Amino acid sequence: MSQCPKCQAKLHIYNISQFCPSCGINMRFYNFEEKFEREAKLAELSQAGLKVMLRNLKYSFSGSKLVTAKLIVMLLPVISLLIPSGNFVISMPFIANESHFGILGLVNAFSGNLLPYIFSMTSSEITGTEFTALRNALFCYIAVALFAVLCVVFSVFGFISIKNMHKFTTVFSALGIVTSIISIIMNALFISASNDSIIISSSFGFGLIITAIMFAVVFVVNLLLWKTGIHPVYDEGVIERVEIYKQVKAGKIDIDSLPQPVVVTEATKKIDEEIAKEEAAFYESMKNKSKEE
Repeated sequence: MSQCPKCQAKLHIYNISQFCPSCGINMRFYNFEEKFEREAKLAELSQAGLKVMLRNLKYSFSGSKLVTAKLIVMLLPVISLLIPSGNFVISMPFIANESHFGILGLVNAFSGNLLPYIFSMTSSEITGTEFTALRNALFCYIAVALFAVLCVVFSVFGFISIKNMHKFTTVFSALGIVTSIISIIMNALFISASNDSIIISSSFGFGLIITAIMFAVVFVVNLLLWKTGIHPVYDEGVIERVEIYKQVKAGKIDIDSLPQPVVVTEATKKIDEEIAKEEAAFYESMKNKSKEE
């Protein structure tokens, strides 16, 4: 059951008039000016957050030469994974499969049910050593591919946290370097384990070495960004409005206690001056009309 906003009288279902049956006020327009002013304050504060996000978006793609370099090099680790880092051939009765360590090789391994077969063969007493080494090498290569993708993701979505995203990219590119080196070692161990095998044969490629170098390039660029930072230039009063809005949403500041406009800037001063001029011109014209009459 609703109540009158002024006298708190209970309203029944048959009270369809916009006027309170107890105190007679127009409930639809009660405190209209206060509500309008409150909405104006909220609009001013909430739009500041959007302006900050748009400015961060701009600077995360074109803020400096380092930002441009970051966007250029972010794809290098992923592209380098197209270069094979070796291949392996499985030759068994009813099964003959040739694949390589690369993005396309991983896709074929997943789509062709090769990975479940490799995992099942790791428990074999005869071929367990070779297939375990192959499994470990594939796991490391998947980790390298994951870090390459994460570097791209955090580079593209840097505007979400313009202070921290390049830090995350720096960390993931460093992990990419480490996992690339580990993957090279795992490949070497797999090749060593398959040398005397009649079931698996393998060869070494240079793809992962190039990938490690590409991760190093991404690491250097993002480390420089980490040190220098990205410094967007915001309009006057925008950051102050954002901070005030956070406190309003947290309940630390009552929106009704704030002035309108909430933050006075040169732009708002000009608007107030224009309004004052219009009001003065209106009153002057009214005085002239009254004199003429």
